[in-house]
This record gives sequence, C-alpha cells and structure tokens, in this order.
Amino acid sequence: MTRSASPDPHDIADKTDASLTPRGVARRERLLDAARDVFLEQGYAGASVNEVVARAGGSLATLYKQFGNKEGLFTAAMERHIATAWAVLEEGRRDRQAPEQVLYELGRRMLALVFDPGVIRLVRGLAFEAERAPELGELFLTRGPDQTRQALATYLGDQVDSGRLDLDDPREAAGMFMGMLLGEWHIDALLGRDLRLDEAQRDARAMRCVAIFLSGVTRPSA
Repeated sequence: MTRSASPDPHDIADKTDASLTPRGVARRERLLDAARDVFLEQGYAGASVNEVVARAGGSLATLYKQFGNKEGLFTAAMERHIATAWAVLEEGRRDRQAPEQVLYELGRRMLALVFDPGVIRLVRGLAFEAERAPELGELFLTRGPDQTRQALATYLGDQVDSGRLDLDDPREAAGMFMGMLLGEWHIDALLGRDLRLDEAQRDARAMRCVAIFLSGVTRPSA
C-alpha cells in the first residue's frame, strides 16, 4: 500500500524563504509569534496586521512580502502552532516508540491545544465568519484538523504495514480517534460551558481514549 508521506512538522512550521538571512528568519519568527498571540486573543476578524507589526517590530511591507496578506499570515501562524501537537508522530516514528506511547502523547498535546481558551475563541469566531466567508472556514479546516488527521492516518498506516495494528482505513480510524478524544468536551467548550479542565483530567482522558482505541485495532500476537 502506497501512502503519501506525513508532512514534517518543521517544514509546516517554518516554510521559510531560503533566501532569508539569519536576521530575516528571526524577523519572520517574531512575526509568527506575534500573529499567533493576536489571532488567539482577538480572533480572526478582530485581529489587525498593524497590531502584529506593533508587537513584533519591523514593517507592514515586510509582513506583506513574507506572507502576502492577513490570510497568509493566519495560515502560517496556525500551521506552526498546530504542528507542535503532532510533531510527536514524527518523533515516535523516528525513535521507534510503541503506538501506546505515541498516541498518548499526541492526545495530551491535542487536548492542551484544542482547549486553550484562545483556540476556543478563535474557532467560535471562525464558525461565525465562515457563514459570510466559507473559504476562511475551509482554509482553517484544511490547514488544521484535516492536516492533523492526515498526519495521524499516515502514522497509523505505517503501524499497519509493520504488523502492529490491524485496521482497514487509517484515515477513518484517525478521525475516530480524534473524535473520541475531543468528544463532548469540545461542543461544551465551544458553546461557552466552563469546563475548567486541568492537566490531570486531560491526561487521564488521553490515556482512556488510547486504551479503548488500541483494544479494537491492535493485531493479536501470533
């Protein structure tokens, strides 16, 4: 079975023009850091590229040269932010870690990221904006959840090929795992319920989801 390679998180996070000098790279990183903070604090509609530049330093001309427009800046900043969660898939593949360990760490990171108050505010705002500008919602889905599921599907497919897991459709299985992980918590948080989730609760959730998922897909020992 031939599969497309999982995107390297560092490639996603740092689509940096090879012509940039070290100072240029540092300037780009400052812009991405500031953009992440502004988008998470103010949402997409409320975020201003002027505010990003004010926090990061530099000029609007530099921002537009590197990212094209507000949408391009949003895409680059969010891809880099999300990639911190599923970098664990590449780490697990590289270090030959057991699926239990890899999926648990992915679950922990995803729960911490998704239930960050800033991310919840951002997703609420995008859902509202998507009614007016569907392409914005599609952009977020394509570069965020879709990319995460594809990275997980590629990892699961590799585990099938190695004989560790037994499942027919890695992409569907990736969606099932992520759906179980976020579950009722996600809709509750999006609609304003104050969940007050702490790290211990998130970690316990990740551990339970991994155990349930693997109980259904682990290949029996010969």
